[in-house]
Amino acid sequence: MKPSPLPFLIALLCATAPAAEPTLKLDLGSGTTLDLILVPAGGFTQGSPESEPGRGTDEAARQVKLTRDSYLGRTAVTRGQWERFIAETGYRTESEVGTSGGYGWDGAVLAQRKQFTWRNPGFPQTPDHPVCLVTFPDAQAFCTWLTKKTRRAITLPTEAQWEYGCRAGTSTPWHGEDIAWHKDNAGNGTRPVDSKPANAWGFSIGGNLSEWCLDWYTPYPAGAATDPLQTNPNLSDKPRRVLRGGSWIREARNSRSAARYRADPRSRNADIGFRIVAALEANETPRAKPVDVDELPPVESDSRPAEVTPPARPSQATPYDPPARTSEPSSNILGGLLCLLIPLAIAGLLFHFIRRSQSTPPTRAFLDRSHMPPGRAPIRKVNDGFWIDGNWPEGTLLRLRYVVAGVAAEQELLYRPGVEGQFVFTGGFPESVSVVAVDGGEELASIPPPLISDPPPFPHDDDRREERRRPPTFPSAY
Repeated sequence: MKPSPLPFLIALLCATAPAAEPTLKLDLGSGTTLDLILVPAGGFTQGSPESEPGRGTDEAARQVKLTRDSYLGRTAVTRGQWERFIAETGYRTESEVGTSGGYGWDGAVLAQRKQFTWRNPGFPQTPDHPVCLVTFPDAQAFCTWLTKKTRRAITLPTEAQWEYGCRAGTSTPWHGEDIAWHKDNAGNGTRPVDSKPANAWGFSIGGNLSEWCLDWYTPYPAGAATDPLQTNPNLSDKPRRVLRGGSWIREARNSRSAARYRADPRSRNADIGFRIVAALEANETPRAKPVDVDELPPVESDSRPAEVTPPARPSQATPYDPPARTSEPSSNILGGLLCLLIPLAIAGLLFHFIRRSQSTPPTRAFLDRSHMPPGRAPIRKVNDGFWIDGNWPEGTLLRLRYVVAGVAAEQELLYRPGVEGQFVFTGGFPESVSVVAVDGGEELASIPPPLISDPPPFPHDDDRREERRRPPTFPSAY
């Protein structure tokens, strides 16, 4: 028996496959770009040794293996890059949507004021400064937009990806005057992202702003880990996302590679920003996957949920026409039963429709579905997002609100439907979805109730490892 040539061919293809480019430049439009650097798969020691100065109790060292190459943002997302996102989508951040504003620099402390948003953090910025006053959902909205724009999966980095890129092969604390912008040298505000030397892999990372990571905060589980990502929000005292990197308002030791912080996902502070991770290859926008009837969501409005149907089932809005029944002429008993049951069935149907019409108050319909093929739901949720299929004119501004993994997000986009509608990437299964068409601030169509109003008050900061120029009522940010 001859040996199969298949293993040899596979090995040959792998050996001759083109290597990934060492850098990646994403075109954001209007001459604005975003640079990323290839981070090869590999292993490292996450955390810090017990002897490291400034070490936190949540930095227990463990061996971590990352099995996939990826591209990590060379710098934090800048204000200029963020402005391209805003210009193209009309997105409004949570500090802009809420009535209280964000936490900006008032000259002495971070204080909440209506005027404090990413546009005005309380200190001057140029397009080369890192954008700040963005919440975790705000950062996710940027990733969603860039995923659709580049047809390449864009996310926030995991905590392990961030530390791996920050260490760049080192095992030292990696902090100090020449490495990062911190409380003692920044001068009460951010600095341009390239104004400090890059690390050995070319990243400007650590200091300036704390950066959102994908993980929920929790002490590291014991033992080694492969591609770790903490998806359980309930393993700490309260659900908070991980922040990394220290910031201009924190001490130098907080810019160490291993230093960990945590924040309420909706913290909107002038010392928080983010960077992105991009997949190695560009792919087409995900197509909707087949969804069983039990997985189809009801329309979140006061209109009848019965209009959401599987493709093979006729719309329940079609009047019910009972099938004709026949009987044997010689069967008097059967005929008598039919004479009794038919009026009862008709009466039951009338009672059912009367009850439903009385329980459904008049409201503006979410969609006029006259143009839709039978069985298509106006909102179709899938594993990593949802499809919208409305009859708004192309170019209508839509406001979307949804919840993924317990985190509420809000964004605005222009309605550009294809054959299947318009896909919105959320990075996880959306638990709840709301869509509103907006025209000059007026509501044209909606799916009530709204999921996001003004954000609730933030928990107070409970990190006492250093004295900061903040009042005790400062929102949870670390």
